Amino acid sequence: MLRMPTRFARGLVALAAVGLLLAGCAQQASVSPDPLDHYKGEPKGVDAPASSAGGAPWAVWMKKDGSEFAVTLYGSAECPPYATGYKVTAPDQITMKVKDAGDDCPEGYAPFTTVFQTPNNLDRNVTIQFTAQSTHFYLAPIKKK
Repeated sequence: MLRMPTRFARGLVALAAVGLLLAGCAQQASVSPDPLDHYKGEPKGVDAPASSAGGAPWAVWMKKDGSEFAVTLYGSAECPPYATGYKVTAPDQITMKVKDAGDDCPEGYAPFTTVFQTPNNLDRNVTIQFTAQSTHFYLAPIKKK
């Protein structure tokens, strides 16, 4: 029977533990925390883009440093669809988790905004593609000073 030297075996175990820890941290970073805020209407202090005409979803940076972003979805004013979380699928892509209004709600195009903290693994210097409600929409890069 072959025996690994004890020092070597301990080193392998320590290396494996660090790898698992780092993999867990990377996974944690890609799943969003709870929303920071959510409310009826469009993001406070921001004008809706022309692309939102007709109820198209959109996103905007809420802070100049890119530390927060908001997603605005449209639907019934009585029971609006809203973002409940997100998953970063690439440094320039986010898939939103959305609570849909359901079949019992009247149709409509009232805006509802959800604000999130921006995760560290999202590249704020490129255009970000969002996917929500089977639609793609985009967030422009942070403007550099």
